Amino acid sequence: MATESSSLDKSYFQQFCDYMKRDTKGVEIATYTISGVLFVVAYNKIRPLTRFGKPSDIPKHFIREQLPQYGRVQKIEPSIQSGPLLIVKHRPPLNLIFWSSKTLPVRVAGIDINANGYSWLQSVVVNRKVTFVPIQVNSGAGFAECSVCFQEFSADKKRLRQVDVAQALLNLGFAKLAVPAVPRTKIVSKDPFERKVQTYYRTLARSESYAKERRTGLWQQALPPKLWPVKVWQDALDGLVLRMMPKTHRLPELVR
Repeated sequence: MATESSSLDKSYFQQFCDYMKRDTKGVEIATYTISGVLFVVAYNKIRPLTRFGKPSDIPKHFIREQLPQYGRVQKIEPSIQSGPLLIVKHRPPLNLIFWSSKTLPVRVAGIDINANGYSWLQSVVVNRKVTFVPIQVNSGAGFAECSVCFQEFSADKKRLRQVDVAQALLNLGFAKLAVPAVPRTKIVSKDPFERKVQTYYRTLARSESYAKERRTGLWQQALPPKLWPVKVWQDALDGLVLRMMPKTHRLPELVR
């Protein structure tokens, strides 16, 4: 009985192989159809040739999956409603349409940038290659809210480190947090996207707390001065930590 079943299965398999070997239109149509569908699905998934020129160009799954994008900041454009915008020339994975002049307006997510921050962006970020991750697309306002990072050499010029633009601005006191950071104990969302965003905003909140504690930038006037023993102790501790830190881990003063 087992031998009969095996021979029967083999005959079915052999019939299928024989059918596929025939040069029939049905086989060709099925093969090309499946290949075409797979290609369309893969293209929509990664968009290897698409250069983003407006917020609506960014697929929703890019935001949900927090897929990093790459480009170069061409200039900083002032905006009364949204604050400074980074005009980024997006670079897709396959940069075949290199003659395209499309640029994407990007707002640094989670912060409000002051005039000193605008000057910092002009002097530090313009003409840099950046990595940006879309967090929210505001088509009506004409920009995409993203976390933005770039690479910077350490103080000894021997090591590249990644610098988050929002964290750097908050550390320097050139911006303030624009969104509420939910404490870790209160996060109940099971949505991976929401959890990632809230984790990022908590990181920004820590950077703002650092600037407030040291009364740097805008917090120098916005908060009352610390008592001199506390300030002296804090300055001494910061100086000690900086001296003990290897030069390969130190960032230039402009981006600390």
